[in-house]
Amino acid sequence: MTRTTEPAGAGFLDRAWELRAACRRQDAELWFSSRTRSRAVAICRACPVLAACRRAVLRREQGLPRCQRSGIVAGLTGSQRYDLERGGERAERSPSDVTPTGPGAARNHATIPAPCGTRAAYQRHLRRREPVDEDCRAANARSAVAYRRTGSTRGRQAGPGPPRRLALTALFPTAPQ
Repeated sequence: MTRTTEPAGAGFLDRAWELRAACRRQDAELWFSSRTRSRAVAICRACPVLAACRRAVLRREQGLPRCQRSGIVAGLTGSQRYDLERGGERAERSPSDVTPTGPGAARNHATIPAPCGTRAAYQRHLRRREPVDEDCRAANARSAVAYRRTGSTRGRQAGPGPPRRLALTALFPTAPQ
């Protein structure tokens, strides 16, 4: 059995700051919901013990991978706390500026949007609840036709016009009269 050199209750004294924390009487779900993230960050920023909270959470989460850090703690997201521990600059940004992680996160949100007259622009109009122009409607219709014909929206570019069909005269050179 290993003995510690700390007197009994020393751990409690290290956490006395928690009694003055602004989050003490708040619902815990507030810090783990994406809907209430901005409210949680605002509460943390106004907290009188923010620095002590940040030191404690960084000590508690030391060595944890990014994926095991969740919620807003000390005004930071899990990714921001991970980067702060690693000495990165991302932790200085607000949680709304953090690039999302998970499926689909590889998309670059800083790219130029697709021009009107494309299926991607049609989908963007719908997503943003904008009015859809005729060029985008036509592009979406062409894409739907190509999908029904081929079963895919990728691959070879469809040529102009509808697909060609064989004439009956090519199959039956001497058509009955």
